[in-house]
Amino acid sequence: MPAALFDGEPITVRFLDRHGRRRELPVARAAQVPFEELAPLHAPVAYPGRTSFVTKAWASATGQPVVCGSLRQQRCAMLLDRDVEVTARSAGPMELRQPAAGGALRWVRPDFVALRSGQREVVRIVPQDACAQWDVRQDLLRRAADMAGWRVRTLRSPEGVELDNLQLLYAARSVRQLPVQDAALLVARFTRPRTIRGAVQAAGLPALAGVDLVYHLIWKRQLHTDMTLPLTPASTAWRTEER
Repeated sequence: MPAALFDGEPITVRFLDRHGRRRELPVARAAQVPFEELAPLHAPVAYPGRTSFVTKAWASATGQPVVCGSLRQQRCAMLLDRDVEVTARSAGPMELRQPAAGGALRWVRPDFVALRSGQREVVRIVPQDACAQWDVRQDLLRRAADMAGWRVRTLRSPEGVELDNLQLLYAARSVRQLPVQDAALLVARFTRPRTIRGAVQAAGLPALAGVDLVYHLIWKRQLHTDMTLPLTPASTAWRTEER
């Protein structure tokens, strides 16, 4: 299969294989590489003497450690973690490269690669201040994805109320400290849209543990709420079929 061409030059992809060896292939020959399972090509460095949550986070949906180099990337990692169609993903596992005129190099590093509904996706996060360079790199990414058969997905980092709610739900993502055996009992109380606090009381559960369990069920999308409003025990939640 011929290498992908962009302005007459081949597009290649750099990555670390499962054994930690640096590899570089024409992008058209990398279609079957499981990038969503590979380590970051360039691992972020934590602050001296500190292991930062920004540089290492646990993915509840897949059990993978996910390395993030910025708060924006970390926040989008939460969005991917909550996506029930994502079965695996990694942060920064590849760099797409293409020689340009005058010995320069065009390159782009997708923020994530995810396996979503059986389709490999390369994910870019919209920068806070997009510029012409962003457009050039997006074009390179799209052309490479066309050759490899990848899907391109663009995410925006959540902000404001959406971010506050997402962080609350992310804190309740793990079931290790929650009474999961009460989940069915609690879900059954949402026969109609009602307040979280009211459903917990009706189920006879402890207030704090019950609210945490509702947040966990919202994280898992077994219950739903309006994410444009601040999430509190007084928020209304519902089952999908009840809305």
